Amino acid sequence: MGSGTNGILKKEGFFKNLFGNRILKHAATLISGTVIAQVILIAVQLIIRRMYSADDFGAFSLYMSIVGVLVVVVTMRYELAVVLPKEEKTSVAILVGGIFISLIINLIILVTIYFFQQPIIRMLNFPVEYAHWLYLVPLSTLLFSVYQFFNYWLTRHSAFKAISLNKMCRRASEGVTQIGAGVAKIQVGLPVGDIVGNSVNIVSAYFQAARRGLSFKGQSLSTVTQALKEYNEFPKYQAVPAVLNTLSMLLPVFFLNAFFGVTVTGYFDLSRQILAVPIAFITASLMQVLLKELRDKVVDKQKITPTILKTALVLTAIILPFVVIILLWGPQLFSFFFSAVWEESGHYAQILTFAFAIQFVVSPLSICFTVLEKLKTLAAWQIGYFLLVMALYFFRHLPVDQFLWIFTALNLIAYSIYFILILFNCKKFDRES
Repeated sequence: MGSGTNGILKKEGFFKNLFGNRILKHAATLISGTVIAQVILIAVQLIIRRMYSADDFGAFSLYMSIVGVLVVVVTMRYELAVVLPKEEKTSVAILVGGIFISLIINLIILVTIYFFQQPIIRMLNFPVEYAHWLYLVPLSTLLFSVYQFFNYWLTRHSAFKAISLNKMCRRASEGVTQIGAGVAKIQVGLPVGDIVGNSVNIVSAYFQAARRGLSFKGQSLSTVTQALKEYNEFPKYQAVPAVLNTLSMLLPVFFLNAFFGVTVTGYFDLSRQILAVPIAFITASLMQVLLKELRDKVVDKQKITPTILKTALVLTAIILPFVVIILLWGPQLFSFFFSAVWEESGHYAQILTFAFAIQFVVSPLSICFTVLEKLKTLAAWQIGYFLLVMALYFFRHLPVDQFLWIFTALNLIAYSIYFILILFNCKKFDRES
């Protein structure tokens, strides 16, 4: 390692850099809100896991997996471009254009569901008794995509406290709705809670943005179209690979439902709620901070590899205790907090913890590909990862625990390669800057 990295690893230098670093200060602000939001989520789970069945949660996991894939499609990855323009007018134009694109595509999705509901149910192996949930998918997708655009506009303006507040409001409103529906024995309460949470998120984000000067004055069809054309690399080189990457994250849900049934999918969903969802939100928060900070460093021709290595080191230190706890007491903890019915989820978590741990460390660092405009390299990895996860199909005959071990092994391989690619491109930039 170079002298800059060695300095980071020295004890005094490490803590001085850690607590005096602007990136980690912003990340701490954003992640603190995320942690509180996840505490709310887990507290709600402790209640609603006793109100809804494993089948309900299995169907909801499928529902959210569909939404997760479609969100990437309807935004066409333009939300990432909101942070990048030098002129504020261009940034707002991308926000407006992206929301309009999302609205149009979601209307098409709704019409498609109306006319082709039965083929969609068969293709996705979606439980027939929950088929009416599909009509809510476009609304969930639209609301989440709209928030994404406001979220990145707030990131552009370093409004990390506002973003944290929005996340807490979202989780609280979602939880209250799902608990209320559970008390009333309303089965559709799970997706409705998601819709209410995202609606509150948008309202909060809009007012936060308006307070910071967001204005739509001067926007027209021509300015919006021009801005979208200027940043058309995102739909060209990011949209399809990002869909594949999202599918890679969600394919295990579809495979488990198809190969092992909706009940096993429900057990897996709780494991993912405890492992993957908090990790995803924390890494997404850190990616937002790194996107802005690395962009500033690239513009100023500063070295970025030390930042990447330091962030990886800190993330590793954060996740290790969590991994140890799950490995030692996973089933007991799930049984104690969620009732004995969910002990199987604890066994799944013991297997999956390695996969989600490496994602926790590596995923935030991948934002460097966007900053360095290495979108083709990112696309190549995402396609490769998708093909690796698709290979799970050939292990469908195995027992579920062995199937999950294969999934974990594939993730360890893929994300190790990802980290190597990240370091290679960052070091290349440092040499050339």
